[in-house]
Amino acid sequence: QAPEQAPHMQTRPLLQIAPMLDVTYRDFRYMMRLLTRRAQLWTEMIVDDTVLHNLEPAKCDRFLGYLPLEHPIVCQLGGSDPRKLAEVAPVVERYGYDEINLNCGCPSDRVSKGEFGCSLMKKKEAVRDIVHAMSRAVQIPVTVKCRLGVDDFDAQEFVKDFISEVASGGCKHFIIHARKAWLKGLSPAQNRSVPPLQYSRVKDLCRAFPDLQFSLNGGVVDVGHARALLGFPGDRLAGEMDSLIGSAWDTPGDDFIPPNLQGVMIGRGAMNCPMMLWDVDRTIYGCTEERERVTRRTVLSAYQAYLEEAYPPDEAERSVGSVHLALKPTLGIFSGLRGNRAFRSTMDTLMRDKGNRRLGPAHVLEQVLSQLEEANPGVLDEPLRPTSVYKPASKSAAASADLDGPQGKDRKRKRGVADEAAATEPPSADASAEPDVQAAARAS
Repeated sequence: QAPEQAPHMQTRPLLQIAPMLDVTYRDFRYMMRLLTRRAQLWTEMIVDDTVLHNLEPAKCDRFLGYLPLEHPIVCQLGGSDPRKLAEVAPVVERYGYDEINLNCGCPSDRVSKGEFGCSLMKKKEAVRDIVHAMSRAVQIPVTVKCRLGVDDFDAQEFVKDFISEVASGGCKHFIIHARKAWLKGLSPAQNRSVPPLQYSRVKDLCRAFPDLQFSLNGGVVDVGHARALLGFPGDRLAGEMDSLIGSAWDTPGDDFIPPNLQGVMIGRGAMNCPMMLWDVDRTIYGCTEERERVTRRTVLSAYQAYLEEAYPPDEAERSVGSVHLALKPTLGIFSGLRGNRAFRSTMDTLMRDKGNRRLGPAHVLEQVLSQLEEANPGVLDEPLRPTSVYKPASKSAAASADLDGPQGKDRKRKRGVADEAAATEPPSADASAEPDVQAAARAS
């Protein structure tokens, strides 16, 4: 059964699913909606030229199209030319997105060579002008996602100057990846883990700019951690104490939650262990309405029905990569359970058969689940774990497990014209490819 559409309204984005290249495309976002109606979804980063070179509706839909049930949804754009981005912003608004975000956090050297992403933090006046140009062109909010510094420009005053300047262009909400980035010497993957997290600096920014709004990104790997960072919204779970708030923020003894903190963002945790999100509408948003019992069976059955409609049987040749992308949102469903490795390997084997690919990804998923259940009776109906209380001692271990999650094991898989490594080991929440690479990924 397809998920019901959440009320189309602007609400506080307590939980946001981070933008990730070759992860947060339409199929993945549909999977997220099978688990949560309230979490804010984000697109992959879309480069301004990608839109401007594909303005015909049939082409533009490949990049900007989405389903109504995906609201609330943010479109993240990449670029450095105020004129181009001011042209793209109204196109995004016409598609009905709730918000536009400018990427100022991607540490990829390819993106930096195009003078956008994290390198834009060195050009605060340019970012101000971009935000001002887009804000004048649309009615929806224009926000900025950035880091706590870049290269040697990592003092708190540098970040404050950046925020102050960009805010003067009209930005009211900053999503902060709570670590700096090194544009030289570290890969995008290393920039997700080597520079240390500094949550306390985000809290300091909230205090320094009480009239602006902030969200926290980086290192949030489970819902219990998110709850602690948010100050335990709604009713507390057994064992949730004020001291855990300070521990979550790395500010022991300081359990203050800034009133202008809008939410927290989860990225690879949602990708590698999506089932942890099954009850966030209750534990994060306080929803009390009854819903049908959620199991891995109900989620995968609903996703299979979606695949049947989105990718019906076709005599035309389908690439392994295109089928893999359609099934990729399921790869973490059995994370930590018996049968997980067999589920993934069986899926890989079946999708390589041309006959199966012609019948579509829904057929492949059906066959995989049949074999999984035969070998592991009851695994599809095992009770889902409720949100657990944040445990500070397990934070580093959880982060390490997140980095080495199930998606990382597919690094060498080929997928047509695009490098499959980009799909199975996605860059950071802000990272993206150049326009030609992005188009190639979609062409597969």
